[in-house]
Amino acid sequence: MSTGMWAYVEGRIERESLPNKKEKLAKLSNAQREEICVAQNAWNKDNGMVIGQIMLRLLPMVQQNHTTMVISYQLWNALVGSYSKAMASSVFKDFKDCLNACISITANPNIYFDKMFGAFTWMLVANVEVPNQFQAMITLAALPQKWEMLISIITSDVEMDNLDLSKVHNAIIT
Repeated sequence: MSTGMWAYVEGRIERESLPNKKEKLAKLSNAQREEICVAQNAWNKDNGMVIGQIMLRLLPMVQQNHTTMVISYQLWNALVGSYSKAMASSVFKDFKDCLNACISITANPNIYFDKMFGAFTWMLVANVEVPNQFQAMITLAALPQKWEMLISIITSDVEMDNLDLSKVHNAIIT
């Protein structure tokens, strides 16, 4: 069994808080050791793939800052801690994208709604609250001209207090 594997087994035993680790290690059967080895190898492979996927999406400068990370969740937590802060520029970009959006007649409207839901959720996380009615009106304004009759139906069926993005979404998709 490799040194890394023994470290894994020792760590597993240590988490169990057993007083006599060496005795516990000695009691492991070959089948148990092999099972632990297989699980560790699978975990190492998956962890390496996740780190590789994350690193491929980072700028080289950011990659250099995180080359010492060998466990995927540590790398992810470090990136979240550094880069998950909402900056005015990213919130403005999302808001501008919402205002400039236009649903194509030929495209699937779900793609547009996913972007809208995501942008408004991100703005809410950034403490920029856009009222539900305003979200719905931005969405209605982005509908194609040929759907004006649908806009009239939606706005006449729903009271202003109850108008929100999900009601517009449901009316358009169904």
